[in-house]
Formats: sequence, structure tokens, C-alpha cells
Amino acid sequence: MPIPQQDGVYVYSNGIWSRVSLDGPFVPSIDGVYVYYFRNRKCPGCKVFDDTWLKAVVKSGREFHGVPVVVQCTNFFIECYDRSARDTFILFLVTVTPQVVVVVIENGELRFAEREYGALDYDKLLEFVNGVRKRMEEHLTRESEEEEGEGLYIELTGNWKEVVERIERMLFEGKNLREICDESGCRIYVE
Repeated sequence: MPIPQQDGVYVYSNGIWSRVSLDGPFVPSIDGVYVYYFRNRKCPGCKVFDDTWLKAVVKSGREFHGVPVVVQCTNFFIECYDRSARDTFILFLVTVTPQVVVVVIENGELRFAEREYGALDYDKLLEFVNGVRKRMEEHLTRESEEEEGEGLYIELTGNWKEVVERIERMLFEGKNLREICDESGCRIYVE
């Protein structure tokens, strides 16, 4: 079960990769933990990480506790032949690959997102994926050290296509963007 060859968003279930085709980014509506592997077909580091990723995917549901998702472009969102993949790269602010983003969906909403960069080894990948709920709870119970203050926020809810368009516009305007997740959910802060 190799990684699919074409640009796109693929969800692994019952031993097969199924392509997801949306008008916008892939954000699951069913509650659970989703493990996104962002890769570029021109990325040498991704080819190094592929074997580790596939080993974990085969064990999904047993040792690996998350739904595996591959989001693949040729070269980030700049050269991507699938709109869903391109928009998902933008939504999650992916500018480095390989990158694994673990997303928690609760009540149909994006509640938490966390990322690791680079070619992780198998044990590090499992630890990262399987510990996400504990880290999420710790994060949400700590008092937020960041003051929201005044500024522009892009809420990560609602019409995902509009959210991606706003993020893309801000990126091309040279704005600095970062994710903030707290008890009220996730959003993008524009500096």
C-alpha cells in the first residue's frame, strides 16, 4: 500500500487510500484524531520519512491512534494540481515538509492542532500522535500566556473556502500568521 502518486488529499481506511475531492480544504466533520502527513513530491526528506509513515499507517487503530491522511502537492501550494490539497496546505500554514499535523475534531469543530517537522523516527511519531489528547488537555487547562490584545484574528470555523482565501491573501500581502488554540477553539492570529 504505497503512498498515492498524484497531488491530492487521501484518507486511509480498511487498507486503502481514498481520495477526497472538495471545493476547499480537508477538515473532517466527524469527531476524532486525524494525522495529516504533508508531503511534496519534490521533497527528498519526504521520501526518507515515507517508510516510517507507512509502517505507522499499517498499525492505525492498534499502535497508531489516529486516522491517517496524506496531503500531497508537487511543490507546496505554489505548484499543486489538486485544489483540496493546495487549500489544506494553506489552511494549516504548511511551509516545510515533511510535516505531520495532528488535528482533534470535537463536536464537528477543529479544537486543537499540533505539528512536528522533519523525518521523525517511528517511536517519535507514535509518541507524538498518541499523546495529543493529553497535551491538548494540559494546554487547555493552563492559563493562556498569550494576551490576545488588539489585532486581527481569522476564526477557523465556518466556510473553509473563505478562510483559505483570507489566509492566502494575507500570506501574499506579507503578513505574519500563527495558529492559536485555546478553550474556545483554534484561530489564526495576523501580526
